[in-house]
Amino acid sequence: MTDRMLSDLQGLTPDQAAARLLVEIDEADPVEAARLDAWLDQDPAHREAWLNAQDILASFDLADEHRELDLPRRRAKALRGPRSVAPWLAVAACAVAAVGLAVTLAPWKAEQAAPPAAIQSIDFETAGLQRLFPMPDGSKATLAPGSALDLAYTRGERRARLVRGQAYFDVAHDATRPFVVEAEGRLVTALGTRFDVRSDSEGLRVTLLEGSVRIDIAGASPAQAAVVLRPGEELLVAPGKPEVVRRADTVSAETWREIRMVFDDKPLCEVVAELNRYAVLQLVIDDPRVAALRITGQFRTGDNARFARSLAKLYPVRGVPDGPGRLKLVRTD
Repeated sequence: MTDRMLSDLQGLTPDQAAARLLVEIDEADPVEAARLDAWLDQDPAHREAWLNAQDILASFDLADEHRELDLPRRRAKALRGPRSVAPWLAVAACAVAAVGLAVTLAPWKAEQAAPPAAIQSIDFETAGLQRLFPMPDGSKATLAPGSALDLAYTRGERRARLVRGQAYFDVAHDATRPFVVEAEGRLVTALGTRFDVRSDSEGLRVTLLEGSVRIDIAGASPAQAAVVLRPGEELLVAPGKPEVVRRADTVSAETWREIRMVFDDKPLCEVVAELNRYAVLQLVIDDPRVAALRITGQFRTGDNARFARSLAKLYPVRGVPDGPGRLKLVRTD
């Protein structure tokens, strides 16, 4: 870090300066480390901004979450401050990205708009890699390697059968059509939620991450009690053993299907268009100034609400509800 860089930082907010330092400084160099210390000592707000930037970097980092991170000694990319970009170019990029996504998904949705009432064949299958599949109703399923899923949608119900393996479901809310997953003789019913179902030689495991699900035995009488899970709980059904409801390892349930995306100095609208492909909650931008913000970082897919919260720590931007399944990113200054 040169003396000129220190001078350039004076024109930035503490948060923007901290983000830039995370990107450009090499703390292994004693001279740069000393200059960083000098900047931190200038103002308590600098130190607070530095810690906030490290927290955000930790949430986007590619490292194993179970390993302690020594972030102050690592060189890594973080969110950069906004750069001067023609707003109309950013909006145009958003439009192109949105059109590209529509072209990609439209043929599949047209094919699957009216699937047969009975489950007859495998609709989604994975071999050596996990994959995310968009479904006709806007829900999304992530299948682990070696997994298979059948679909059968009717006017009154959205049903999927986990033939084998593991699937993570992010369900679009539709009060008129419950979403039901059939696995190992159990029916897992949800109206709008996120949950994980695993079927293998050890039996069945259903883990609830958000919302509420009811689990019934297929063919059971209405009077037979169902299992209702709360967020953070899981049901275990093993051959020859009584079923068990217990606290779940939600970290494992969330992280096995994570996809990490890396962006280098991209406009926020392009980042949002890509992240929207993997989440039911859709981020919306209608302000060219927000669309033009430049982003660099590594981001987890599937949790757009968390992305919006992290973004707000470094930019004058926040997420506000914009109708069912939509979160608008707006400026706060």
